[in-house]
Amino acid sequence: MRQNSRQRSGTTFFDDLGLYRILRPGNDLRELEGFVREWLGQLIDYDARHDTELVETLSRYFDCGGNYDDAAAALTVHRSTLRDRLRRIREISDRDLADADTRLDLQVATRVWKIILGGRR
Repeated sequence: MRQNSRQRSGTTFFDDLGLYRILRPGNDLRELEGFVREWLGQLIDYDARHDTELVETLSRYFDCGGNYDDAAAALTVHRSTLRDRLRRIREISDRDLADADTRLDLQVATRVWKIILGGRR
C-alpha cells in the first residue's frame, strides 16, 4: 500500500490507516472490484479503448484536494487540460463531481483502484 501512496517511503502503522483498514486484502476482493466497476467502470473502459488516463487524472485531482493548480502540476499538464479532462470525466461517467456523496464514492473508488487493485479492472 505504501508504494502506491503519495508518501512512498517511511512507516505506517495499521491503526493509522483509516479507511484503508477496511480495504485490506483480506476483505472480499470481488466486492471491492464491483464497487470500483460501479463507480469507475465507464472511465476504465474509456481509458482502455482510447489510451487515456482519466481515472488517474481523477485520482490525482482527489489526492490534491480538488485543487486545480496542484493537480495540474502533479499530472504535469496545463490547468486548462485538467479542466478539459474533468469535463470529459463528468460526461463519460455521468457523475456530478460537485455532489459531496458522489465525490466521496469516486474518491474511495479511485483509492481502491490504485491501492488494492493496482490500477486495473
